[in-house]
Amino acid sequence: MVDVQQWGYSMAKVKIKVIKTLCLKELAMQYGHSKEYKACPVLKEGDEFITKDPFGNVMPDGFCHMAWQSLFMPVSVLAGGGKVLGIDEKHIVCCNDGLRPVIFELTREEEE
Repeated sequence: MVDVQQWGYSMAKVKIKVIKTLCLKELAMQYGHSKEYKACPVLKEGDEFITKDPFGNVMPDGFCHMAWQSLFMPVSVLAGGGKVLGIDEKHIVCCNDGLRPVIFELTREEEE
């Protein structure tokens, strides 16, 4: 593991909280899915994850790979001390699953 503190700088951890899971059943059925099609099978509302890597941008254990692709850039910005889109210190983002999106709240965790 890289010790970023040797350069006099430390990246923050980022808390990732699942705030909403959706399932667009009517749209899913138009594209061949059954009435039993459900929201994300990996993540549930209320789930929380904390990044742990020294650079703050390694996918947490148990996290959805597809969702991580959508969160990687804003997580990296927050971990580095920046603001997402230059304005957000707390950012709301969703995964790129068009039929069953998951909505997340990203928050930088300041070191104590």
